[in-house]
Amino acid sequence: MARKQPADDITFWERIRPKKLTWRHYFGGGAFVLLLSQFLTGLYMIFYYEPALERTYLTVQFFNNEAFLGAFTRNIHRYGAFILAAAVFFHLLRGYMRRDYQGGRKWNWITGMLLSIVTAAFLISGTILPWEWKGYWMMEMFNNWLLNVPIIGDWLYEFFMETYTPTRNFVIHDIALPVITFILLEIHCISRFRKRGFRDFLIRQVFAFMPLIIAIVALSLVYPMPTQDPEIIPYPMDGQYIPAPEWYFVTFLLPFWYFFPKHWPIYLFWIPFILFAVLFALPFVNKRKPKTALLGMPAKRLKLMKVLYAGAGVTIAALLIAGLLWGSVKSPWMGCNSCHNRSKGHRMGIPPVSYKDTHRNPVLLDERWMMRHWYEPQVVW
Repeated sequence: MARKQPADDITFWERIRPKKLTWRHYFGGGAFVLLLSQFLTGLYMIFYYEPALERTYLTVQFFNNEAFLGAFTRNIHRYGAFILAAAVFFHLLRGYMRRDYQGGRKWNWITGMLLSIVTAAFLISGTILPWEWKGYWMMEMFNNWLLNVPIIGDWLYEFFMETYTPTRNFVIHDIALPVITFILLEIHCISRFRKRGFRDFLIRQVFAFMPLIIAIVALSLVYPMPTQDPEIIPYPMDGQYIPAPEWYFVTFLLPFWYFFPKHWPIYLFWIPFILFAVLFALPFVNKRKPKTALLGMPAKRLKLMKVLYAGAGVTIAALLIAGLLWGSVKSPWMGCNSCHNRSKGHRMGIPPVSYKDTHRNPVLLDERWMMRHWYEPQVVW
């Protein structure tokens, strides 16, 4: 039996070398590293952000154009959010395939599901924070999505429309959600990391995730977000196959465009609700069977069950990825700034007086018009 190597004899490479560098053990640690990056970059931006309707975007512009490493920090934060969402998705898919909810890891699975919802809340509230055209559009579409919630949808819509302020959104994004995230992470993984050696784990994960960190830095330098308007004229994507940061969730709003209003609740609420309900219920309904029960089961039946289980996960994942690429590719790279910026002239650069007034401009309540205008602004306007 090999003796355990003394801690003093462990080399630097042995200390930082990832223990399990496979797709099954990659994205969870990567998501944790990205959460820390989002926290640090967001903390820097807080010192410059002023949540007031008339000042918010001006402070974002000042941070982007004047602050030390402001544009780089902001782009790292926004592309990091995109990669974080992808890492959480693949980590969840890996956990489903390996049935990580079995064998006494019920709360680990449940907190992971809750963290995926919190990540979505981070993305939505973070997109609204700058309060430019893209942020306002996102707030409108999120509120329109709430209308599809049964029974309380109308109340939720009115509540968020009447109570929204940049300050409240800032408190949600920068205080409430981080506190909830830390509590869930403590249950989900941090308590285990401390037992194994938190510092060594973090160093290993940073080195393992280095390729994607380099990709985030490269995207931040090559495709910066538009805040230097009117110095830099933002253009649409022109069909490039690049998922636009913050707009991958347009995938979940595509039914507004492609389906009739009576079908919207099915695609926008009931299908996601049932999917999440099934995932939450897995630890309770799909418990680990004893070996004696598995040995007594016919081999063909056992194989068929495995194929159906894996096939369901792969099919859902493939549909989500296809929708992601479909929605992102058709989406303008720079968001509403693609057209509505000062360099386009007075008419396009200055919002109309009724652009937030649903009484004077009732078309804002038409979800289908909003989606079609987003994708085809030269046709639907």
